[in-house]
Amino acid sequence: MKDKIKTLLELQKLDTQIADIQKTIKEVPDTIISLTNKIEFDERKINNLNEKIAGSNKEIKVLQNETLDIDQKISQLEDKLFLIKSSKEFEALQKETGDLKRKKIDVEDNQLKIMEEIQSSTKNSELLQSKFDEELSPVKEEIKKLEAELKESRSEIEVIENDRPEIMKNIDNEVLKVYTKLLSNSSPVAVEAKGEVCGYCYMKIPPQTYIKVLQSNEIILCPCSKKILIPEIS
Repeated sequence: MKDKIKTLLELQKLDTQIADIQKTIKEVPDTIISLTNKIEFDERKINNLNEKIAGSNKEIKVLQNETLDIDQKISQLEDKLFLIKSSKEFEALQKETGDLKRKKIDVEDNQLKIMEEIQSSTKNSELLQSKFDEELSPVKEEIKKLEAELKESRSEIEVIENDRPEIMKNIDNEVLKVYTKLLSNSSPVAVEAKGEVCGYCYMKIPPQTYIKVLQSNEIILCPCSKKILIPEIS
C-alpha cells in the first residue's frame, strides 16, 4: 500500500500543477479583456470628443454663412434707404435693419461661445490623446505578455497530462476511482494524518481510524473532510 500511496502522491502532484496552471488560464483572459476594454474605453472618449469638435466646427460654418447672409441683407436694405420717399417706409426699413443687426450680434455671440467650447474640447482631446499614447504601449505590451503566458500555460498542461497515464497504470483501479471522484470536488485529495489530526481540516481522527491509516492496508477517508488520509511523511 505504501508504494501505492507514493504513486498516488505523484499523480496528485501532477494534478496540483495542472490545477494551478488552470487557475492562471482562467484568470489571464479576464485580465486581457479588462486591459482591452480600457483601451477601447479611452479610444471612445477621444473619438467622442473629436466628433464633438467636428460637429462644433460644422456649426461654426453654418453660423458664419448666416452672418454673411445677414450682412448681405443689411447691405441691400441700406441701399434702399436712398430710394425711399416716405418717413413711414424709412422707419420700417430702419427697424428691419436694426433687427438684422441685433440678430447678427446674437449669431456672433453664439459663434464666440462655440469657438471657446472648441478650444476647450481640443485642449482636452490633446491631453487625453497624449495620456493615451503614453499608456497604450505598456498596456499592449502587457496584453502581449499575458497572451504568451496563456499559450505557454496551455502547452505546459499538455506536457503534464501526457505523464498522467503512465502513473495511473500503477494505481489500483479502486483507489483511482475514489481519487478521481474526490478530485472533482477539490484538491488536494490525499492528506497526511498528523498525530491523529487531519492535515486538511485539522479535526481529530478517531483512534481506530488513525490506526488503520498507519497500517496503510486500505483507503481511509477523514470523517470530516472526506480526504484520503495517509501516514505522515517523514
